[in-house]
Amino acid sequence: MVAIAAMLVTITANAQTESNVRQNDELKSFPAQFSIYFPFATHGSQSIDYTYNFSLNLFYGKVGGLNGMEVSGLVGVVEKSVNGIQIAGFASVVGDEMKGSQIAGLASVAGDNMKGLQIASLASIVGDEMKGSQIAGLASIVGDNMKGLQMSGFASIVGDEMKGLQMSCLTSVVGDNMKGWQMAGLANVTGDEMKGLQIAGIYNRGGDVTGLQIGVCNRTKILKGLQIGIVSVNDTIEKGGSLSLVNIVKRGFYREWELSFADYANVALNYRMGTQKLYTIYTVGANFIEDNLWIVGLGFGNRTSIGNRLDFRPELVSYNYYPTNLKNVQSTFSTHLKFGFVYNVSEKIGLSLTPSVYVTKSNLESGSEHYKVSPFDAFYTHEKDNNRTTIGVGVSLGLCLR
Repeated sequence: MVAIAAMLVTITANAQTESNVRQNDELKSFPAQFSIYFPFATHGSQSIDYTYNFSLNLFYGKVGGLNGMEVSGLVGVVEKSVNGIQIAGFASVVGDEMKGSQIAGLASVAGDNMKGLQIASLASIVGDEMKGSQIAGLASIVGDNMKGLQMSGFASIVGDEMKGLQMSCLTSVVGDNMKGWQMAGLANVTGDEMKGLQIAGIYNRGGDVTGLQIGVCNRTKILKGLQIGIVSVNDTIEKGGSLSLVNIVKRGFYREWELSFADYANVALNYRMGTQKLYTIYTVGANFIEDNLWIVGLGFGNRTSIGNRLDFRPELVSYNYYPTNLKNVQSTFSTHLKFGFVYNVSEKIGLSLTPSVYVTKSNLESGSEHYKVSPFDAFYTHEKDNNRTTIGVGVSLGLCLR
């Protein structure tokens, strides 16, 4: 692989160097040329001084320019510009600008700008700006700006700005700004501004992110949109919020502990983290008034000031119930839509009153009984095939420490 990469770099460098020497020269025109292995060609070593409409290279050919089509068994090199289609079994190389389609069994390389379609099983490379579609089995690389579609099996890389869709099975990288969609199986990285959709199997990173970011781990400097993941770390959230299990914000970080007492969670410890606009809630607790149950909960909420000392705190929280002996566990979970109010005794201490509406679903094992999760009777109950759905209301009182 190293030898192949070195060969491609050498061929491209030579093509660009010789092209730059004669960049102001006018090339001669000729309909067609045939070469076995450069310089064994129609015009010999002087084929680099010609522009052809058709070029056929048995093994390796080198011409000055192309306005039409070139087919090469192994390698085809055009030192200046191409308008048309270039096909090679091993590598297609253009020293200057490429307009059209460039297809190669191993690598397609354009030293300057590319407009059109570039396909290779190993690598598609454009030295400057790309407008169109770039597809490669291993890596798609654009040195400067990219507008269009970029896809690869391993890595999609744009050195500066990307506008469009960037996809990779492993990693998608944009050095500066990204406007559009960026998707990768492992990681998406944007150096500066990201506007659009960023999805990764593991890790997303962006500077200023505007839009939607989904991944196991998300990292941004400034978030203006929605973030979904397991762990999200932001310097600042200006607009929107983060729906993540672990939600860390360096500026404007909100965290609170609360000891609560409720009919559905007789005693519980709640922890909130994120921002007041959107935070994550973790709950552990126990029931003992009716059945003896352990409780774990997870949810999201918002806290908004509505008075001098009064805050409104709507939340959506789901609780799972387990017997304290952890035997004969049945599936029982309850989702609460809460309409809480917090009276701030001081800057750090508050008292909460939280009425809620809930839906509880439980699956009954043969010979078991449904857990009774609240001493209050539900106002709707439906049972079918050992499944029970109940709808009711609950209430919670709490002591909050910020």
